[in-house]
Amino acid sequence: MKKLLLSFALMASLAAGAQCVADYDFGDAPFGVSPDPILGESFDQAALNEAYSDVIHIKVPTSAADIDPTFPAAAPIDSITLVGVNLVDLNNANTYTVQEIGLNIVCNNNDDSVDPCTFYGGTQYCASLEGTPTVVGEFQLIIDVIGYTTIFGIVVPQEVSFDQYNFSVLDPNSVEDQIVFALGMEQNSPNPFSKNTSIAYTLPTNESFAFKVTNLLGEVVFNETVVGQRGAGVINFNGSNLQAGIYLYSIETANGMITKRLIINR
Repeated sequence: MKKLLLSFALMASLAAGAQCVADYDFGDAPFGVSPDPILGESFDQAALNEAYSDVIHIKVPTSAADIDPTFPAAAPIDSITLVGVNLVDLNNANTYTVQEIGLNIVCNNNDDSVDPCTFYGGTQYCASLEGTPTVVGEFQLIIDVIGYTTIFGIVVPQEVSFDQYNFSVLDPNSVEDQIVFALGMEQNSPNPFSKNTSIAYTLPTNESFAFKVTNLLGEVVFNETVVGQRGAGVINFNGSNLQAGIYLYSIETANGMITKRLIINR
């Protein structure tokens, strides 16, 4: 429940602004969010002192059990309300509200509630992240919400925090921010190795990607989703559970796929 409830929270703001239109096609899915960081989607990059706007769409599920099987099947999601949105600078750990960097999150709850920051289960909504950024940085969005679920006739509030979204504000006049990164992956080091090895990579944008290890028969022996940031990053891989031998490892993003070999010795 945490991941989706927190994604929904990004909708809310008391600030004035142009309303988005809740017209995203989620198909037959009972719930969803776009952009979805699990699929490698992210907010558009912003530029310092330049007008910015991006839209997030959500479809709120009707049951808490749809997104967290530990909840009873008869546990409807009544509503979700935003309580706070902060941005943490990934370089110096400074924390800002979205308003402190020149932005607002403007929600559209279809006038379903007097509180524009409240969203009901079983309904689709949207919100816009907009304004003119005044602070440069690579940020982590931390969103705090309260979800209200009815369990055995009792309304139960649940506070949740979500930190999967990244947001970038670049300075067009900065040489560093003008650097264009290409998708890349280095040979793992050390190689061969017994237990642990490191794999350096670069990403052109903030995005999630698949990291896989397969044997020479093409069978996937390790698979995880990595939430990456624009520029250089490192994957620390522990192969102690694998047999000695030759394996293929790869990263796959929306921009392409790279595969190399690694060797495990015992």
